[in-house]
Amino acid sequence: MSMMDKARLAQKALKLQKELKRMQIEAEAGDGDVVVTAGLAISQTSMNVEIKKIEIKPEAAEDLDRLSNLIAAAVNQANKELMTEATSKMQDIAGNMNLPGM
Repeated sequence: MSMMDKARLAQKALKLQKELKRMQIEAEAGDGDVVVTAGLAISQTSMNVEIKKIEIKPEAAEDLDRLSNLIAAAVNQANKELMTEATSKMQDIAGNMNLPGM
C-alpha cells in the first residue's frame, strides 16, 4: 500500500469515526411502550453502545416484570441495529482490504 493510499484510508477512517459518533438508533418494544435511543461511544481502542434515553409509557410501569423485559428487548434491539450499521459502514470504507476485525 502506497503512502498516498494510507493517507486516503486515514482520512476515510476519520470521516467514518465522526459519522459513527453522530449515529443514533431508536428501538422500541411492546408496541412503543418502551423506546430506547442509543448511539456509539468511540475511543482510540473501543466502540461501545451508549444508551442516550429511555422513554416509558406510564401504563407500561404497571407490570414491572413486563417492563423489565421490554427495556431489555429494546436495548438489545438498539445494540443489534447500531452494530449492524456500524459494521456495514466500516466494511464500506475498508473495501476489499481484508482488514482484521472487519
